[in-house]
Amino acid sequence: MRQIAQEFRMSRTTVAKHLAARGIDTARGMKPADVARAVDLYAQGLSSIAIGKQLGFDNHTVLSALRTQAIPIRTALGK
Repeated sequence: MRQIAQEFRMSRTTVAKHLAARGIDTARGMKPADVARAVDLYAQGLSSIAIGKQLGFDNHTVLSALRTQAIPIRTALGK
Protein backbone atom coordinates (compact mmCIF):
# COMPACT_ATOMS: atom_id res chain seq x y z
CA MET A 1 0.00 0.00 0.00
CA ARG A 2 2.93 2.30 0.73
CA GLN A 3 4.23 1.88 -2.82
CA ILE A 4 0.82 2.62 -4.32
CA ALA A 5 0.49 5.73 -2.16
CA GLN A 6 3.88 6.98 -3.30
CA GLU A 7 3.16 6.25 -6.94
CA PHE A 8 -0.16 8.10 -6.91
CA ARG A 9 1.03 10.77 -4.45
CA MET A 10 -1.64 10.18 -1.86
CA SER A 11 -1.67 9.03 1.74
CA ARG A 12 -1.84 5.37 2.70
CA THR A 13 -5.13 6.15 4.45
CA THR A 14 -6.61 7.42 1.19
CA VAL A 15 -5.40 4.34 -0.66
CA ALA A 16 -6.93 2.13 2.05
CA LYS A 17 -10.26 3.97 1.75
CA HIS A 18 -10.32 3.50 -2.04
CA LEU A 19 -9.55 -0.20 -1.69
CA ALA A 20 -12.14 -0.68 1.09
CA ALA A 21 -14.77 1.06 -1.05
CA ARG A 22 -14.13 -1.60 -3.68
CA GLY A 23 -14.41 -4.45 -1.19
CA ILE A 24 -10.68 -5.19 -0.92
CA ASP A 25 -9.52 -6.23 2.55
CA THR A 26 -6.32 -4.43 3.49
CA ALA A 27 -5.99 -5.77 7.03
CA ARG A 28 -2.38 -6.84 7.57
CA GLY A 29 -2.58 -8.12 11.11
CA MET A 30 -1.05 -11.45 11.96
CA LYS A 31 -3.44 -14.32 11.49
CA PRO A 32 -3.44 -17.18 14.02
CA ALA A 33 -1.28 -19.28 11.69
CA ASP A 34 1.24 -16.42 11.44
CA VAL A 35 1.36 -16.12 15.23
CA ALA A 36 1.86 -19.87 15.63
CA ARG A 37 4.71 -19.78 13.08
CA ALA A 38 6.28 -16.79 14.86
CA VAL A 39 6.14 -18.62 18.20
CA ASP A 40 7.78 -21.66 16.63
CA LEU A 41 10.53 -19.63 14.96
CA TYR A 42 11.17 -17.63 18.13
CA ALA A 43 11.49 -20.87 20.10
CA GLN A 44 14.08 -21.98 17.52
CA GLY A 45 16.13 -18.90 18.40
CA LEU A 46 15.29 -16.50 15.56
CA SER A 47 15.05 -12.81 16.42
CA SER A 48 11.83 -10.84 16.05
CA ILE A 49 13.49 -8.93 13.20
CA ALA A 50 14.35 -12.16 11.34
CA ILE A 51 10.85 -13.51 11.94
CA GLY A 52 9.29 -10.28 10.75
CA LYS A 53 11.30 -10.35 7.53
CA GLN A 54 10.39 -13.98 6.93
CA LEU A 55 6.67 -13.51 7.58
CA GLY A 56 6.33 -9.99 6.17
CA PHE A 57 5.61 -8.09 9.38
CA ASP A 58 7.35 -5.40 11.40
CA ASN A 59 9.41 -6.75 14.30
CA HIS A 60 7.22 -4.80 16.75
CA THR A 61 4.16 -6.61 15.39
CA VAL A 62 5.94 -9.91 15.93
CA LEU A 63 6.90 -8.98 19.50
CA SER A 64 3.34 -7.92 20.25
CA ALA A 65 2.00 -11.23 18.93
CA LEU A 66 4.53 -13.18 21.01
CA ARG A 67 3.50 -11.25 24.12
CA THR A 68 -0.18 -12.08 23.52
CA GLN A 69 0.86 -15.74 23.66
CA ALA A 70 2.71 -15.14 26.98
CA ILE A 71 6.07 -15.92 25.37
CA PRO A 72 8.96 -14.50 27.43
CA ILE A 73 10.83 -11.98 25.31
CA ARG A 74 14.61 -12.33 25.24
CA THR A 75 16.79 -9.29 25.80
CA ALA A 76 18.44 -7.91 22.69
CA LEU A 77 22.04 -8.90 22.18
CA GLY A 78 24.44 -6.11 23.02
CA LYS A 79 22.10 -4.42 25.50
